[in-house]
Amino acid sequence: MSRLAVLVVPTLLLGLLIGIQWQSNATRSPITSRYSADLAEAAAEMQREQDSLRAEIATLRGRLDEIQERTARIDARGASVKRDIDELRAAAGLVPAAGPGIVLTLDDGRVPASASRRAIELAIVHSQDITDVFNAAWKAGALGISVNGERVTAATACVGATIQINGRLMSPPFQVSLLGPPDQLMRALGDPNELRDLKRRRDLYGLGLRLDRASEVKLPAYSGIVPVRYAKPL
Repeated sequence: MSRLAVLVVPTLLLGLLIGIQWQSNATRSPITSRYSADLAEAAAEMQREQDSLRAEIATLRGRLDEIQERTARIDARGASVKRDIDELRAAAGLVPAAGPGIVLTLDDGRVPASASRRAIELAIVHSQDITDVFNAAWKAGALGISVNGERVTAATACVGATIQINGRLMSPPFQVSLLGPPDQLMRALGDPNELRDLKRRRDLYGLGLRLDRASEVKLPAYSGIVPVRYAKPL
């Protein structure tokens, strides 16, 4: 492959990748205007569409990886650029990671139907609870996080009454895999002053909260959309 092709082909692929991401973010119409079926079917259809786009993005990323590998073999400068890219991709969570850590499990409490509305709300895991776990884990020294097989990065969004992480619908129990020194993570997250609201609701309303050491946790690569702030598709 010529030097010109080495430069041009990644650029074209990157442009296509950004275009797909931009399309998935910017061209969706509201559910009410796109679907006439009930909300559950609409949500399922949107999930299938998103999964298809994510698979296409993953394929393009794989092709970029192959081109970068070939580029690295051309000369020392290409190899140096490849090493820098690999370091950045690892830091961004775009490659899998594995090692010792802990697993934090969150689950809805089992309260009777006769319980007050407030008690039922407090026994349920909300998106803010998962965000609180993320923040506590990073502060405790976690090197990487995933939830039910979905990698958590700086681009991750956790939103909704029906919880979505990176745009993927999830339901309890939520297994939060934390990569990092197990003793340090267990000590920090087990501190009574950390995650106080979750621990209070565990004790009062039966909300599920459990910490377990793991000899190895496996974090997948982030497969969601990477926000682009300073570029746009032509």
